[in-house]
Amino acid sequence: MRYNLAYYECPLGRLQQAKEWLEMAYKLSDRKTMKLAALSDPDLEPLWREIRSA
Repeated sequence: MRYNLAYYECPLGRLQQAKEWLEMAYKLSDRKTMKLAALSDPDLEPLWREIRSA
């Protein structure tokens, strides 16, 4: 659910909130799996640089 909240925040331009939701999602699931999912999701493209470096 937290991943989905990040997914919805990003297109609205609420990138800080999207990053925070992703961090919460990482803590509740396998971080590597979540990062790979986020990097293949075009709606999260504005965060790809941060996701890759995290």
